[in-house]
Amino acid sequence: MKMDKLVIAFCAFLAVACNKELDLAAKYDNAQSSVVPDESENYNPEIAGEWDQFTLSEKSVVSQEGIDMKGYWPDGKISVLQMSEGRYVCFWGEKYSYRTMADTPYPEKHILMVQVANRVFGQGINDVEGFSDGGGWLIGVRPLKDGRMAGFFHAESHWRGNSGGHAYKSIGVAYSSDGGVTWTKGDKILNVDYLKPQSPQWSGLGDGCVVFNSARNQFMCYYSANDGSDYKICMAVSDDPAGASGTWRKWDGVGFTGTGYDSATDMGGKDVSIVGLRSVAGANPSVMWNKYLQKWIMVYASWSKILVMSFSEDGITWSNPIEIIGKNFSEAAGYPNLISTSGDAEGAKIVHLYYASNQRSNGTRDLAHRVITYK
Repeated sequence: MKMDKLVIAFCAFLAVACNKELDLAAKYDNAQSSVVPDESENYNPEIAGEWDQFTLSEKSVVSQEGIDMKGYWPDGKISVLQMSEGRYVCFWGEKYSYRTMADTPYPEKHILMVQVANRVFGQGINDVEGFSDGGGWLIGVRPLKDGRMAGFFHAESHWRGNSGGHAYKSIGVAYSSDGGVTWTKGDKILNVDYLKPQSPQWSGLGDGCVVFNSARNQFMCYYSANDGSDYKICMAVSDDPAGASGTWRKWDGVGFTGTGYDSATDMGGKDVSIVGLRSVAGANPSVMWNKYLQKWIMVYASWSKILVMSFSEDGITWSNPIEIIGKNFSEAAGYPNLISTSGDAEGAKIVHLYYASNQRSNGTRDLAHRVITYK
């Protein structure tokens, strides 16, 4: 299997878009952040844990000093694409999603550009009442054959007055024609089989990621929804080259026949969890194709604040999750992100794991980093 090659066709367009970026690199000194990881395949960090398939390095913490939403990173997906030779764009998912540019795919070099001026999507920018008025977290930014970017996002709708921290969640897609600087308002692509409740409560589906599976020629979304027992990892696909609204089908346990979203009813079909992942309920999967293993890798967070890893040959059948961070390190963990020298879509022998560590009662957390080395 080979990963999607759309980036090649995308580069000429993006070279123009690069000129439009909000370049704050000169204003914010990146030297304040943690050391950028060595990108060499010979990188040999100090090992903190070892499994049959991989090792995990000791933890480092990336500084959040001097940035917007200080202390709340990560809060979802960090999407990274290579724009051109030596230039990478990073989209940071929060209720406001941010766009940063640097000469590396790794967050250490991007993080000081997470500033109000670099908010490009979400609450107060292009939100829609009843859909994304509570925020729009980009959970997968993918290049399209027509030169645009597709920005898949986790949407939240809140209740007027005090929502008590609750949200009605769904997933949408927006499009950009200028390299991610500006976006359309977005359309819903996945929803649950009931409308927004009248009173505040955690409801809906979301907290996912979107990848392109080139072997199946499909966009695939992995998300968290209540399968009748708990919020577990579910999946849906779209054959449409832009992943447009109305083209998504949910997994039904055997195939992809469930309705993703019907605009006539403002609802979707039933959510059925992935069998191999049912033993660990959770959310916020980070999924990438690993060319070294020739497998798909997923890391996600359980509700008990541990990170688990699963493997798949085809992106559909997944192995039982392996606990990688939790009780073994006496560390509460969440919001994992897999990033490599190619970005967040494809990895190799060495993959970098960024995640939220030891979230405090006020919601603040550390942005932690470890290195995964596959055997």
